[in-house]
Amino acid sequence: MKKTFIFTLLTILTLGLFRPATALAEEQKLPSGTERDKIGQKIQDYVKEHEKTTAGMATAVFDKDGTIYQGNFGYMNKEKGIKADDDSVFEWGSVTKLTVWVSVMQLWEQGKINPEEDIRTYLPKEFLRNLRYDKPITMLDLMNHQSGFDEAPLYMQGGKSLEDLLLQYQPAQSFEPGTTTAYSNYSTGLAAYIVERISGQSFVDYTHEHIFQPLGMERTAIAQDLSDNAYVQAKRKEVKGYTTDGSLLGDALYEVGLYPVGRATGTLSDFQKFAQALLSRKTLFTRSETWTTLYSTTATYPDTDIVRNAHGFWASEFGVTVLGHGGNTNGFSSYLLLDLKDGIGQVIMTNQGVEEIYNDGMPELIFGKRPTASAETQKKFEPGYYQILRNFNQGPLSLYQLFPGNLLHMKKPSSERMDRSFWTIYKSGNGKTRIATMVSDFERVPDWEIWTKFGLIALACLSVVYALGNLLVRLVLVLYRLVFGKEKSKQNRAWKWWHILTAAGVVAVACNLLLLLLSSSATDLSIIAQWRYIVFAGLGLFLAGCAVYPLFSKTRKSLGKVRLFLTVLTSLSALTIVANILYWSLYQWWVM
Repeated sequence: MKKTFIFTLLTILTLGLFRPATALAEEQKLPSGTERDKIGQKIQDYVKEHEKTTAGMATAVFDKDGTIYQGNFGYMNKEKGIKADDDSVFEWGSVTKLTVWVSVMQLWEQGKINPEEDIRTYLPKEFLRNLRYDKPITMLDLMNHQSGFDEAPLYMQGGKSLEDLLLQYQPAQSFEPGTTTAYSNYSTGLAAYIVERISGQSFVDYTHEHIFQPLGMERTAIAQDLSDNAYVQAKRKEVKGYTTDGSLLGDALYEVGLYPVGRATGTLSDFQKFAQALLSRKTLFTRSETWTTLYSTTATYPDTDIVRNAHGFWASEFGVTVLGHGGNTNGFSSYLLLDLKDGIGQVIMTNQGVEEIYNDGMPELIFGKRPTASAETQKKFEPGYYQILRNFNQGPLSLYQLFPGNLLHMKKPSSERMDRSFWTIYKSGNGKTRIATMVSDFERVPDWEIWTKFGLIALACLSVVYALGNLLVRLVLVLYRLVFGKEKSKQNRAWKWWHILTAAGVVAVACNLLLLLLSSSATDLSIIAQWRYIVFAGLGLFLAGCAVYPLFSKTRKSLGKVRLFLTVLTSLSALTIVANILYWSLYQWWVM
């Protein structure tokens, strides 16, 4: 009995001595398996490997108690030799959206907002005019990017209130709320406007009072022109933006009108303060229950229980599930990642647009390798054309569906880097195959539909070429007769002017479309001006009349074979343009 007692006591003492040591050793490791004191060298080696394409980059790895590693690399302005340091400022991009969702949850904590209530409760009467479905949009739908809204043009000019900008352009609603994930800047801007209406403050003032100031974030701005922080505003002017290969983009300095969706700018230190507060669950809320609710799952990958979104925080799959948000602006990229289970976070800031080496690759050093879809899911993959549903799915801007990046031809799962991220496959309500990625769904488009779209565009291009050729030939003939004193053609005057006016109408449509595309690439708000689509509607009616005119004209009976052939070509060119105006809904000015 005595021996048994002694043996038991020794066992307890042994476990008490060695188990904590083992646990302590594990605590010294990051989720990737890397020891904490070695992560700095790992990051430095990683930067060294990619320094040829690096502009400026700053990153910090931290836990609930403090910083594990922090480093600055490269240049904020390579041409002037301005290095990245603790005083450098970077744009947050879409990580700014987290300030909106934190604000919403603060108001929820105060009982001022119900995330499951129709958002029209908090908006002026008849504010949303393009709703297609009876099912109400809730704040949770906005947080999950499942409001059903199409894409909206970026607002790269300041000087207007959130209300004015949100009223100026309202995207079409292509999907029933809660059924489709399509990343939406407009939805976030709408949520920020609701924060303004409930709080009685501008979103700038609200964010400073309830987020930045409590966290001691003294070097962060969020206003359209960054005027809410003089230091940041001045410092930002020193910075240049670069491409992914390190080439100069230019100043990359814009006033972002819809600023809550991506305007925040500041130092890495402030960025970390915000992230660390989120990780340690301190300051921003008064009740622990609010933190629990904030990080609870609000959207999963379809037909799974895998978390996709938690009240506006996207879930990224690494060796562990990480909540956070990424951001991209013209010349900047950022990432905020939180491993809530292990209590580890990372923030990354670069002055390179759509940067992936650091924002996509480097987190694996901390959180482990990214998984891709399961073998079972990959077997379900159907090769073909896929359209990203974060798009202009209907209305006057639906032509953008065919632009590079919006339409993908995927032959196998590794296409478009699908082998580097997590995704699932599911069937939509209408039976179409969809791929669910982190922030947006992709829908398979039948080949015949793709060929129809491109066929219509091709015919339209031929029609424009024909119309230009028609006008050019007539101009040359006029000049020839003027120079050499030749007699005027004996062509029927009505037939001649019909040709000229029809060709001019075709060219006018092409010019209006070209101006539309140019304004889009220049982030010009005129892209959403109603008059552009009223012009399309007017020209469509005019060309429709021109197309059928020969059927009712008596002069067609006197036409020779050549002129009859030209008449047919001119009518067909007009009909082709009308078909494109109708197919792409370019006439729907009331949607804008």
